[in-house]
Parts: sequence; C-alpha cells; structure tokens
Amino acid sequence: MYTKIGVYLSSKDRLPESYVNAARDVGRLIGSTGRTLVYGGARKGLMEVLARSVRQSGGRVYGMVPDIIVERDLVSDCIDVTFRCAELSDRKDMMNRESDVLVALPGGIGTLDEVFTVMANAVIGIRRQPVVFYNVDGCWDALLSALDDLFGRGLISGSPADYYHVVSDIDGLRAILDRD
Repeated sequence: MYTKIGVYLSSKDRLPESYVNAARDVGRLIGSTGRTLVYGGARKGLMEVLARSVRQSGGRVYGMVPDIIVERDLVSDCIDVTFRCAELSDRKDMMNRESDVLVALPGGIGTLDEVFTVMANAVIGIRRQPVVFYNVDGCWDALLSALDDLFGRGLISGSPADYYHVVSDIDGLRAILDRD
C-alpha cells in the first residue's frame, strides 16, 4: 500500500466544480486512510482544496515550499511538515523523493513538467515511480492521445502501462493506492 501520496495539480482559482470536487475527494481518500499528502505547499486553487481536505479527514500534509511562495505569503496553513526549497526544480525533486506514488489532478504547465520528469526518469532508469492521471471530465484526454500517438510511432519504448495509469474516479484511484 502506498502511504505518501504526491499530488500535482493546479493552483488556479475559479476552475470547474468537477475539478474542485475531485481535489476534495482525493484529499478525503488520503486523509481518511491515514496517508500523507506530498504537494507544492501553496494556499491557492485546487492545491488548498486538497490540503484542507486531507487535514479535515485526519491525514498529514507535507508541503514542498519554494522561496517565491514564501515571499508572496502564499504558504498554506494546512502544512504539518514544511520542506523549504529555492525554486520549482528543487520542489519537484523533493516531491518525487518523498512520494511513493504521484497523482496528476487537473493542472497546467507545472503539472505537466512534474509528470514528464517522473516519466523521463523511468525511461532512462533513474527511478521508476507510479504515475496516475486522474482524468476528471476528460481533462487529460488530449495529452493521453498525444502520448498514445508517440508510442504508436515508436518514439517511446514499451507501452503506456510502463509509465502511467489512468483513472476517472475515486474508486479507480483507491484501487491503485491500495496495491502492495
């Protein structure tokens, strides 16, 4: 069973309610099962929804906090353990190091950067970590199609299952997190 769950997701506000609900549900799952959230530490958007949900459900929260988040006074009050870092690349490395599995909720460029770093590490054999795309309302459909195309063209070795899993609901995520 995975116990430290790294989550990549948006820090944007005013996103579709389905994205907010998914972040809340993932937080409840992490917290109610006594797991630890590992995330970017900001008190904005889906990141704050997730962290609050974990805390309200009894889980622990590790925040990987870059200096710019501190300077902008955007550090979440939900963090139990703060890991300070200089920049986003440090945060990404720390999150990956501290996480047993990595979940991608709806997110933008930062989320993509984080996910692709984990998959690139697996390609060259640095570290293989499970990545799960939580595909809320098809938010990852275009990306998954692009990846399928790259596999089909032989530009990525192996198969998608070698690099990531895709779930569309909390039960699918629970099944992956409960694996030994």
